[in-house]
Amino acid sequence: MTLTSAWYALFLVCVAALYFILPKRLQNVVLLAASFVFYGFNLPKNGTLLHRALPILVLVASALFTFYIARAIDAADGKRRTRLMAAAVATCVLVLCVFKYFNLFLATALPFPLGISFYTFASISYIVDVYRRDMAASRDLCAYGVFISFFGTITSGPICRAKSLLPQLEKARNLDAQRVCDALRLMLFGFFKQIAIANVLGLYVNEIFNNMNNYSGLTLIFAAFVYAFQLYFEFAGYSDIARGSALLLGLDVPVNFKTPYFATNFSGFWNRWHISLSSWLQDYIFMPLVWSRPFTKLPVVGKRLDNGKPPVISSVALVFIISGFWHGNTLPFVIWGCLQALYRVGEELLHKYYKKPKKKPSLPLRIFKTVSVFILWTESLVFFRIGLLADGTVGGCFSYLARQFSGVSVSQFFADTSSAVQNGFYAKSIMVLAYFAFILLVMVIGIYTDWRQCFKCKDKQIANSVAALSVGKRWAVYYVLIALILAAFIMQSGGFGTVSFAYAGF
Repeated sequence: MTLTSAWYALFLVCVAALYFILPKRLQNVVLLAASFVFYGFNLPKNGTLLHRALPILVLVASALFTFYIARAIDAADGKRRTRLMAAAVATCVLVLCVFKYFNLFLATALPFPLGISFYTFASISYIVDVYRRDMAASRDLCAYGVFISFFGTITSGPICRAKSLLPQLEKARNLDAQRVCDALRLMLFGFFKQIAIANVLGLYVNEIFNNMNNYSGLTLIFAAFVYAFQLYFEFAGYSDIARGSALLLGLDVPVNFKTPYFATNFSGFWNRWHISLSSWLQDYIFMPLVWSRPFTKLPVVGKRLDNGKPPVISSVALVFIISGFWHGNTLPFVIWGCLQALYRVGEELLHKYYKKPKKKPSLPLRIFKTVSVFILWTESLVFFRIGLLADGTVGGCFSYLARQFSGVSVSQFFADTSSAVQNGFYAKSIMVLAYFAFILLVMVIGIYTDWRQCFKCKDKQIANSVAALSVGKRWAVYYVLIALILAAFIMQSGGFGTVSFAYAGF
């Protein structure tokens, strides 16, 4: 069951009905049961009973372990408190590594627990927050279980913080008509981004990357840029659906994207892309590396400079390299992380030895910087996309990049692109034209809404500005989005390709 399936819509309606009809003291029980039902739908279908059940057993064990050790940390003082925290974090990381990396060396692979990267990070932030006394350890196991396993966020985030979500779960939530409208509107935009844009783009992207040795030149360049948009609208759309699902049930989860493709530098980009992960890395890896006593004596990473300033540059690099390991268990993901480190370190060095850029650059300079960031990001995503392939290798990544500059021919590009759409979508010329017409329309809408959110709405969610329109205009927007979503469903069911969510395996 995915968040864009018809089954999920029915599931969410049933959960919401029980959630608000039953007594409020049972709300968390309903959410916890619903989360395990949702997780159960995504368990492996093959293998022994233990093999199929292992992911949910790992989830339950992780929730119980972190719940009770956080209470022990809360009650402890001094060195015991620190040792408990370190042991808890180390255990969480070890379990993640076993399933994410050690599986590569096992004769019989363990089934990968869906969303383990996300709920592990959520658990670690909770443990560290309790250790820092930023919050008290929860005494409500049911509420904590919902925090760890909430069906809207467990598969692909956003990564929630306990000090924000647990207080909401410890209070009764009432049915609110305005919240329901806001939630449905947000989910509609999420469905549009993921189904009408990302999934349709994915039909073309999958054909190129799965058969990249058959293409070269402009075709590979174009496919890389198309993938950059696919990944963004896919993940941003998913995040909107997840946030809308939570909002429908009276819960607020963090915003995960704020128009990242309009950023003028990589610092701004990572403040706008996968925000829940970026902020997590900053709070629980970067800041401890820079300021915590155990790390300040480490060479390069933690050693303070003569002027007393912490070594920000080396710590920034290490954070992004860790991000690469978190994203995937193959070498292309590590190189992708190293490229992000290179971009950020290069930026910091430029700022260190030259004047920092103006907050409001001229329009030509802003366009140049935005385009430069987007191009560098897009080329780095070649490693990300090929890393998702079962046979993806570093050699394949570099071959892809090199072949972008071979056989550059406009006529060949049009022939290859038409052939790719016929293979990945529909084998008729008229349908190729229809495919590109549809793509052009939804991309214009998607980019325009992002532009409006960035420059007109001051980064406030575009769904909120639609709510302020007159009734006629508002419903016209709804009908257009629904029509495009339905058209995209038809296109995907009529095509030959299938598109899976890139972050679903994390």
